[in-house]
Amino acid sequence: MPAAAHVLGAAGGTSRRAPADGGIPAGAVAAAPQAAHGGGRGRGAARHLAAGLFVPIWWAWLGYTVYADRFDTDDLLHRVLVLAGMLAVIAMALSVHDALHGGSAQFALAYVAVRVVVLALNARARRHAAPARPLLNLFLAAFTAGAALWLVSVLVPEPYRYLLWAVGMAVELSAPWLGRRRMARAPIHASHMTERFGLFTLIVIGESVISVAQGAAGVDWEPGTLAVAVVGFLAVASLWWIYFEYVGALAIRSVLDGLCFTYAHLPLLAGLVSVAVGTELAVVQAAAGELERATAAALGGGTALYLLALTAIHATTGHAIGDRVLWLRLGSAAVALAVGAFGPLGAPLGLVGLLAALLVVHVAVEMALRHQAASEAPPDVPTATGPTLP
Repeated sequence: MPAAAHVLGAAGGTSRRAPADGGIPAGAVAAAPQAAHGGGRGRGAARHLAAGLFVPIWWAWLGYTVYADRFDTDDLLHRVLVLAGMLAVIAMALSVHDALHGGSAQFALAYVAVRVVVLALNARARRHAAPARPLLNLFLAAFTAGAALWLVSVLVPEPYRYLLWAVGMAVELSAPWLGRRRMARAPIHASHMTERFGLFTLIVIGESVISVAQGAAGVDWEPGTLAVAVVGFLAVASLWWIYFEYVGALAIRSVLDGLCFTYAHLPLLAGLVSVAVGTELAVVQAAAGELERATAAALGGGTALYLLALTAIHATTGHAIGDRVLWLRLGSAAVALAVGAFGPLGAPLGLVGLLAALLVVHVAVEMALRHQAASEAPPDVPTATGPTLP
């Protein structure tokens, strides 16, 4: 299909096939594990800080995914640009290891390369999709400013370089919110987005499972360390269950719903990354019989952040899960936070076991409450299968 016709069709809100953007998620798969493992170096707080590099990786993936859903043409030039984006994301993955250890300039340049490709794609869409130009003008301005700050940061010494990164990310992250009134002329397909976010979330959950295996592989196989690995796996499995059991039934009906769904995934995924880092370190530290406070905080705080973000997603999308489920999640988040802050550091199995037990019980209670809510709901509860937003 000619580029102009396909782009205008997307901007006009027509329903169409899922976008052919598989290459960029594949590149993000290469980068996400590195961020989930905290940059591969250090311990404790430094490693958790390194996990913050997941934010630009997530944003890089999101930029390609949302573009593809709105303006995908799948022609020769589009495929060339997507391949260039894949190379840039892979470069980010290769530079994550040293991003906070003397290699931050390489990571910044790789991120700039990612954004340059996104800018090129959006500039091309602007040429053909007149109804979407107000939104694309905002995106092009914000993304250019953000990429410029990352590029300038290469000339600035650390740690001020990281400050420019944060400002650049804030500028870019604010653009969709500022342009929410302009999105009606460039809608996205709700079911495509829930599917893609689910796939990316699954990647991060998979990395949490790998973290359990890596932690167990790096220590002697003693009963204590294996027990921590097992209960850590149960905790991660419970987080997976809570998300994927119900995310497909979300009712995203408006631009605001879509934005809340999108941005709530950032703390949700950050919580998963924190749990991944904490789980791996907990297994390693179990061999010494004592957890570091930063590890306990990563486990409890990450679990709480995940539950709070998922609560926000369901509350803002109007999903009929019932007030009792929302209060259950808030209560579980509070307990997880307390376990992370005040749990027994001298008993790694006890602390990780408490979190795992909390999440297993939470899953059982939430399933019962949701089943009851579903039986009481009217038969015409809307779902997220509508063609476009808004």
